[in-house]
Amino acid sequence: MAETESAEDQIHKLFQEKHKEYAAQDRTLDALAALAFVLKYVKEISEETVAYDFKPMVSLHGSDVDPYTPDGVIWQRPSFSFLLELKSSWNNADVDQITKYGKSEGCLLADHSVKKFERAHCVLLGYQNLPGEANLDKLFGEWEREKIPFPLVVFRYSLEVAPEGTRMFFTRVADDRNGRCPPSSFGRAMNSVRGYPVKADNFKFVRDRFHKANDQIVDSYAAVIWWTVYAKHYLSEDQRAEMAANGRVSSSLIIPAHGLDQVPALPDIEVPLTAKDVKRALEFLRQAGLVAFKKRAGNYEVKLKDDRYVRFPHGTALAGISGQQEIAAKIITRWATNKIKHPLPEGRKKKAPKIRAKRHRDKTTPYLPFPETVP
Repeated sequence: MAETESAEDQIHKLFQEKHKEYAAQDRTLDALAALAFVLKYVKEISEETVAYDFKPMVSLHGSDVDPYTPDGVIWQRPSFSFLLELKSSWNNADVDQITKYGKSEGCLLADHSVKKFERAHCVLLGYQNLPGEANLDKLFGEWEREKIPFPLVVFRYSLEVAPEGTRMFFTRVADDRNGRCPPSSFGRAMNSVRGYPVKADNFKFVRDRFHKANDQIVDSYAAVIWWTVYAKHYLSEDQRAEMAANGRVSSSLIIPAHGLDQVPALPDIEVPLTAKDVKRALEFLRQAGLVAFKKRAGNYEVKLKDDRYVRFPHGTALAGISGQQEIAAKIITRWATNKIKHPLPEGRKKKAPKIRAKRHRDKTTPYLPFPETVP
């Protein structure tokens, strides 16, 4: 009989899974920052770039109701366009999602009109971990069956450490069915199977502008970015002064659940957190023991303090991982520990109301021949 996993083993396993998910999100944002740097600051590419948007909405196809939200759309002169989607790894829903992107006619503008993609257009699909051959077969096979007139270009993106410094690499998948980008300078770079590097030293100043990708952010990353960047922007001037002087605020930060859509607008952010992201962040921080939810008042309460005051739980075996000063490791460790040892109570599920069967008069069976008089 197999031995039951100890609580510490469960915590360690849960931490590893969540931290891996966090790191994958971080890598995706590195890739977006690298692409933004290339489009804006690499001369031969920036000269051809008309516009780009890393939080676009594109037109619907078929019976879908909500606009599609890929990770980016790029327009280049004289007549090139690119739709960008980045993923950490394969998901079985990718085939349907990407073929819908391929059928989209263009970008939705603020006035609800559609700016159509150019004739020289392609869909760029990047993976941190490339799909296996069977999944690529599904992807390219469906693209061909749908007879989409634009090429699908699958590539890998990876952050690699080299003697000359850390670099983000974009490498086209060497597959005969893989498409080719339109022949702009950017397109030719993405077509290279040898890889197109962007130094981290170059894109690191752009990196802070990306708090998420255009798709839904993972809850662990939302929690860390909210705690480290957004939380202090909810404070009053007096509270900020107290935070600066003491490293913590004596009174709790109160955020009404009905006011989560009032997310502080931060300057020069390409893709900021949304109300849904903040909700996911606060729920993660609640399980980590850094946020409380007062059900009667309907408020989230945050005892805000500097990152250096956030401690690992006592006795955790993970206390040495990534160093005491890494706030992401601290928050995810606290979440994993509480998830195993002190899980939040799940909301009570409402019982389905009992449906009483209606009595129907039987109109088909004749009445029994009761006598008219009782003897």
